[in-house]
Amino acid sequence: MTGALGELQIFEVAVGVPGEPLHEITGTREAVFNHTRSDDHGRYRPLSGARTLPTGWSAPLGTGLSAEEAIEAVYPLALVHQRQFAEGTLRVVPLEDVLTRQSGRYEAGASLSESGRRLAVSTICGECVRKPVWADASCSHEEIPCPEACSVFVAFCREAAQWETGRPASAEPDATTAWAAFDQPGNELREHFLKEMDQPR
Repeated sequence: MTGALGELQIFEVAVGVPGEPLHEITGTREAVFNHTRSDDHGRYRPLSGARTLPTGWSAPLGTGLSAEEAIEAVYPLALVHQRQFAEGTLRVVPLEDVLTRQSGRYEAGASLSESGRRLAVSTICGECVRKPVWADASCSHEEIPCPEACSVFVAFCREAAQWETGRPASAEPDATTAWAAFDQPGNELREHFLKEMDQPR
């Protein structure tokens, strides 16, 4: 298979993400997995579908690595979900079900307003290559469907619910702040959400 899936480019002899300088990593699933655990800023990538894949690398395809194995290393279950979506067998879980089953510190996420949930979807899912079909997003058969809100989204909802009851001060986005450190001033997603909260709707 050749073409593109998310940010990943797939060629007949290699997979990778464009960028300069371009360097080659070992052509194994483990090497691809390890290389894509952090972004260009060196930050850990807690969300595999986030549009933060490191750039400027390629891994040769061959006996040690197939295109399917490379995709699985970068985007777990992507091909499975694509096939199920095409077959009409993908099990989609509504957001309400996901939030109401949370307990402990994440239970507060269920109190996020409907407008807050929509804004959370545009904020988090807008930065992810997977299409949230659980939020009625359109998804072509060439894209990756997301059947259920992930743990990163749930964690964001918890923080966003608190921001609705007591809006914190905004800060300048800081690309060195951990991607999912939503409680820290300067987190890009936090600052985007807070800015959008102030917009008339």
